[in-house]
Amino acid sequence: MLKTNKTSIIIFIVFILFSCQRMSRKEGIKKIVQEWQEKEILIPDNNISIKFLGRDTLCSDLWNKPFKIFTYIDSIGCTSCQLGVLEWSALINTCRQQQIDVGFIFVVHSSDFKRFDSEIQFHEFDYPIIFDYKNQFHKINQFPHTPFRTFLLDKNNKVKLIGSPINNPQMWELYKKTITQQ
Repeated sequence: MLKTNKTSIIIFIVFILFSCQRMSRKEGIKKIVQEWQEKEILIPDNNISIKFLGRDTLCSDLWNKPFKIFTYIDSIGCTSCQLGVLEWSALINTCRQQQIDVGFIFVVHSSDFKRFDSEIQFHEFDYPIIFDYKNQFHKINQFPHTPFRTFLLDKNNKVKLIGSPINNPQMWELYKKTITQQ
């Protein structure tokens, strides 16, 4: 009986520790969302290059949409995994087919732009990507940790939603609802 009580106590302590960890994670997420709600994403004036299928391009209308889905990717972890070329291509095609008026802004800061550029060309990703060679976007905006670097922005570049809509149907429904209620 003593052994059973010890086992029960250990299981109870482990359960409490995991519960506390889960609660603090939820509180952390809530804090990030509150901090970034209505925050303006600032655009640097220089040291960025916009690429379309591996070639330099100009996209002056990129920032002029009533809503933009903005995602920042850096070289921490797997850069190509963070971008998710195939998933974003599917979402962009869905928006085109459903005539959802939203722009997509992909900003990449990488330690290996050539490898990243090759991957974009390999997958024939047909949407402009901003190559931020000097990490200006992050320096002036101080983006939160990796899972929280995708934002729905309004026409004034203010954050309306935070979180990636790819591989997350509930988040995509929130994005779509916000975009179509304009």
